Amino acid sequence: MSSPDTHNAPLRTALLIFAAGFLALFLIRFGFGYLDGDSSPRFILQEQSNFGGGWEFASDIKNYASLKRKITSMASAPVGGAPATGDQKYEKIANIGLKSAEFEKEEERIRQLIGEKDALIQFEQRQGLKGARSLRLAVGVDPKFFDAFVEKVQTFGELTRLTIDKADKTNEYQDLQAKRRALEKTREALSGLKNRDGEMRALVELEQQILSLEQQIQGLGVSLGDFDAENQFVTVKLMLSEARIVSASVHPLIVLAFESFAWVLFYYPLLWLGIAVCGVSLFIGVHLLRLAGQMFAAADARVANA
Repeated sequence: MSSPDTHNAPLRTALLIFAAGFLALFLIRFGFGYLDGDSSPRFILQEQSNFGGGWEFASDIKNYASLKRKITSMASAPVGGAPATGDQKYEKIANIGLKSAEFEKEEERIRQLIGEKDALIQFEQRQGLKGARSLRLAVGVDPKFFDAFVEKVQTFGELTRLTIDKADKTNEYQDLQAKRRALEKTREALSGLKNRDGEMRALVELEQQILSLEQQIQGLGVSLGDFDAENQFVTVKLMLSEARIVSASVHPLIVLAFESFAWVLFYYPLLWLGIAVCGVSLFIGVHLLRLAGQMFAAADARVANA
């Protein structure tokens, strides 16, 4: 009669193999993580400043740029000629948030980049004492330097925010032009009435209407001047915050061990599942081949007997 230990021997062997494989995979994952530098001391940048108002600054600054585009309207296209082109007016704004423990150094690099790209500081606001300083800048950038400027400034400190918004302003520009033309025509018509005889009161009211139109036309001229090709900019809003370096509270080796354990816990059962699937597939394949061989043998026997 066999003892209980004899019956449990295969189970113990299977458990030992399973545990040994788990441990081996854990050590391999831990070793690769250690050699890859995962055990290096971990630090975080803790932001010290709290800039009130967030990104709602320099909202009154309007920078517009132009882009050549084909006119798709059939009414605007010349008959029998090449497709017409026109200017697309657009507004482009990048919001970039940065934090750094080397506040003065990063500020100097930002200002140097602004000078290199012939950009223009249109808004500047500082806040806080040393150790908790913040700087907000609205920078007008030449459209041809926009991508290079945004890409370069991201390397200054730790990037915390990046959004780029582009809005088409062509219709707004065309509406302003149409309004100005309409006001100019109205002014010319009213100015023609001044040469006619009339009551003094009516002439005074006419002059007041003409003066009001002049003011509106001047206002539209200022707005249209924002779209002037000679003064084209796109906007980059920068927020630089001072931070301090704080070391991680948990030892990196403990973190690496936990990550390795979690990794093995997820992938090790999948490994055994893959082995089991391969084993079952191999067993089924061998069994089918054996059945096929028996069927061929039986067929050959029937042919021989016939």
